[in-house]
Amino acid sequence: MAAQTSTAKFSDIYELKEELGKGAFSIVKRCVQKATGLEFAAKIINTKKLSARASDNDDHQKLEREARICRLLKHPNIGK
Repeated sequence: MAAQTSTAKFSDIYELKEELGKGAFSIVKRCVQKATGLEFAAKIINTKKLSARASDNDDHQKLEREARICRLLKHPNIGK
């Protein structure tokens, strides 16, 4: 997934499709790049859920761990 510029909205570039999976703080959906028709998976973190559970230190640590892992992943189909 190509990196977006700060002025472009995700919905201008990609069309979200069906849910592929979900976790405590996020949902993964299939998405299609409008310009090319290429398919990707988009991980969407629900910040409202996170702030509602912010007092739970264990949940916060799990989210930070997941974010660290995502930053380490290197694959042509993983956008940053």
